[in-house]
Amino acid sequence: MSGKTNHFSIIIPFKSGKTYLLDCLHSVIEQDYPHYNIIILADNTSNIDDALDAVHALQNSKISIQAAEHNLDILQNWGRIKDLTKNEYMTILGYDDILEKSFLSAINDLINQHPEASLYHTHFNYIDSKNGLIKKCQPLPSRLNASEYLEYALNETIDIMATGYVFKSSDYDALGGIPTHYPNLIYADLQLWLDLIKISYLAVDPSTQFSFRIHASTTKTSKDKILLDAFILFLDYLNTLKKESNALEHIIQVNAQKFCESTTKAIAHRLLRTQKELRNGLSIDRMIEKINVKCISLEIPYEPLKIKSIRLARTIETYPILNRIFLLFKKMYKKPVL
Repeated sequence: MSGKTNHFSIIIPFKSGKTYLLDCLHSVIEQDYPHYNIIILADNTSNIDDALDAVHALQNSKISIQAAEHNLDILQNWGRIKDLTKNEYMTILGYDDILEKSFLSAINDLINQHPEASLYHTHFNYIDSKNGLIKKCQPLPSRLNASEYLEYALNETIDIMATGYVFKSSDYDALGGIPTHYPNLIYADLQLWLDLIKISYLAVDPSTQFSFRIHASTTKTSKDKILLDAFILFLDYLNTLKKESNALEHIIQVNAQKFCESTTKAIAHRLLRTQKELRNGLSIDRMIEKINVKCISLEIPYEPLKIKSIRLARTIETYPILNRIFLLFKKMYKKPVL
């Protein structure tokens, strides 16, 4: 399709994982649309597996490496994105994700079709560590405003992550970048996409143009408290949205109860699979208490104990012998049982 030639910056925050990074870079270098550059944001430990040496060996002039002078955590590294010199449009790409060869061409056509939109996206696949297809993403309509997108998110009928969204660099910078007060950036991308969509709307190309990788985590400690802390911050954000427009307030009033109770169920089941000494003092009752405070502020009902599996999880947690039996059972049977 003819139209304006747009220029893109592809930002890749990176810590370690040479093989994944190189696969990701090759998928970008092989784009059939030439007007882009690649910025790798490397923290201070990135060269432990010779990853950066391998990137330099590519000798590709489109690639620049912004290596940190000191060790940075994920929040600090991603926080640098807003201060980079970037092309008019930008996207943040997971170092282990893969773009289809036509990704930028499809996005460029989408921008020319919807020049007034403030966020652009395509459909995608989930892949495993060996690039095998796991599943396709949930489909989206071709256009969504902020209240429509929020409704999808609260009903969990949309797959949301950082990869695959394209937007104006000036809009990103004006918003202060991705909100880095969320621990491990959990829910930070959802807030960013909503803030960008509020500027105008989201335009979606229904073709599959990238793959998001899911692979086993190497962490040995529980993320339950981190998930809860991030969720509490997102509920604060919903409270802010509620005051911005009648449309957003209506979506929150209608859908937030289900969202809160579904998230409570998910975290409760994670807690139950986590040894108490790894929970940082968190219990199911304490989690419910914290979420309930935010639901009161949002003026939405919140009745998690009406959900059978949450009541059962709470009972198992209460009795040490049941808790031990459950943990032993989960070591042998990995599928969900509640």
